[in-house]
Amino acid sequence: MEKYKVLIGQAQGLVAKADGLLAEFEGKELPAEKLAEFDALMKQADALKAQAERLRQVAERDAELKALGAAGPAERETGGGEDKTFGPVYTMRFGDESKEQAAIMADLVGADYRQQIAEQNVAFAKYLRWGDRLLDGREVRLLMKQIFPWAQVEYLLKNGMSVGQVKTTMVEAQGSLGGYAVPPNVQAQIVSRLPGRSVVRSAGANVIELTNGNAVDVPVYTGGNSRYRGALRGVWGNETKTPTAANATLGQTPVIAQVYTYKVGMSQTLVEDAANLVQLIQSDITDTLAIDEDEAFLIGDGANKPRGLLPSSANGDSLATVNSGDASALTADGLIGLSDGIDEQYMAQARFVFNKATGTAIRKLKSGGGEYLFDRDLVNNQRTLLGYPFVRSEAMPDIAGSAYPVLFGDFSGYWIVQKAGLTIARFQDSNTGVNMVEYHVRRRVGGRCVETWKFAAQYVSA
Repeated sequence: MEKYKVLIGQAQGLVAKADGLLAEFEGKELPAEKLAEFDALMKQADALKAQAERLRQVAERDAELKALGAAGPAERETGGGEDKTFGPVYTMRFGDESKEQAAIMADLVGADYRQQIAEQNVAFAKYLRWGDRLLDGREVRLLMKQIFPWAQVEYLLKNGMSVGQVKTTMVEAQGSLGGYAVPPNVQAQIVSRLPGRSVVRSAGANVIELTNGNAVDVPVYTGGNSRYRGALRGVWGNETKTPTAANATLGQTPVIAQVYTYKVGMSQTLVEDAANLVQLIQSDITDTLAIDEDEAFLIGDGANKPRGLLPSSANGDSLATVNSGDASALTADGLIGLSDGIDEQYMAQARFVFNKATGTAIRKLKSGGGEYLFDRDLVNNQRTLLGYPFVRSEAMPDIAGSAYPVLFGDFSGYWIVQKAGLTIARFQDSNTGVNMVEYHVRRRVGGRCVETWKFAAQYVSA
């Protein structure tokens, strides 16, 4: 018997008990303890009824998808049988696609890739709400299959990978992360919204997508200065001119895409009753991921996490520094000096980064006549300071003696490495708390400052 019918039977049993109480005291007032018992029975019956209704909806959707899955590929493509609306509904939910995209996805995932993605979304929603106890074998297999969003597939193909290599990368991504795969459309929403939430990404950090392995070697130049990357120098002259010899000193250092895990906690009631549960979790994942990434990209110590621009809030990578001109505060002169702290060729894309309290302190700086020196300018709806855009992150250090509260630079000098794929695991046990559900999300991401000469930091000192 289907589980929702069992719950309906249990609810009917509780209602029958409540009816028995009424019959026992027919024509009389129910005693207080019996009235409390009656109310408890009806409340339990209502809860079972609501749960049965949700399970019934899941069962009906599951039956529909299984019926669609039983149809042959040709029937699904032509809209035959019971699948006449599948194509339009799929397009409405996941967007239109070109013939080239359809052909590549069919090669990567299978001729029925659209059906697989649709079913994976249904299984994902069921897993989020009820865990894996209601998943059948096919749903488990779908959730163990990492399917990259089209934008990710397109990026990998344009960068020289074959379809076969992309397919292998999808398998490796699932194996390295564990848990159940997040559907490609949900991944796409999270990844596309990250640059708008993450300060370092939105400031123009150089993002490298890993295809094989979990690390990449990045170049480390030595013998250079604020203008030149390394020791190489050219010499002007005629054809017989002998250039000065200089060794090209170029080393390499690995940047590892570390395993990043965090949990999203929700009440049992919200999980059971929220119609937009997937969207709620998707939004929570995006916000948490952006906050945690900025924390690591800006001040991470590099221990099993990205190495930030200011590791542990210090200048561990010897960025250029400009003193603030005061032992415990910022000054206008110090900020002006900072805006000239990097060489001209890197200033076109440069911007400031500081936290909200620092921004407030900057805007409150006044002249001797009491006039504000720096107020928020609006240039095409973009905030600027000394003619350069600024962004704010609460991960940045506060203003204090010997602190680095302001960064200025071209953020393409910071490299982010990430591996495609996102997985989730659902937990509900004694460790999650009473009536609480936790979702643990995993991905791989790393980063470090590679081109240090593109940055300068304000150092609070006289």
